[in-house]
Amino acid sequence: MVNKVKRRVSCFPKATYYKPREIPLCCLEITNLSIEEIEAIRLCDLLKIEQSEAADRMGISRKTFWSDLQKARQKIADALVNGKAIEICGGEYVNTGECKIEFLCKECDHMWEAKDNQPRPTSCPNCGSNLIFRIGGDGKGMRFIENNYCCPKKNENNTDTGEVSKKK
Repeated sequence: MVNKVKRRVSCFPKATYYKPREIPLCCLEITNLSIEEIEAIRLCDLLKIEQSEAADRMGISRKTFWSDLQKARQKIADALVNGKAIEICGGEYVNTGECKIEFLCKECDHMWEAKDNQPRPTSCPNCGSNLIFRIGGDGKGMRFIENNYCCPKKNENNTDTGEVSKKK
């Protein structure tokens, strides 16, 4: 068995879930897209970088990059055509730390940036509150939301903390 090479990832997505409109997440099948698969899509399809250069940036061969890219495109097409949610998480990667993440304090409305390679802050640098949220979500149920979500099938709603329950 060959060891899988960890891909170098320079930027994480701002959102970790995508789903069809007006259908609760608890009612959908979820397709998982790994962090390295979304990085392959970002480099090739969004930034329009040649596959050989994109493979070099990720520290993998062109063949491996092509395979990751095709798997990602297949999963995205399946989710779009068949009305599935897309969850972006997991994988075998090394963070290069080039991307920044925005946070918001719910107590004082202070916004600040932190690098991806830093640990998640535990308190607001302005007021010291621990009611902080990653803008766009961090895939851990800690996201700033304007309208609370409630699954009609489960009737789960944690409005007092701003946390959203998610089903796997």
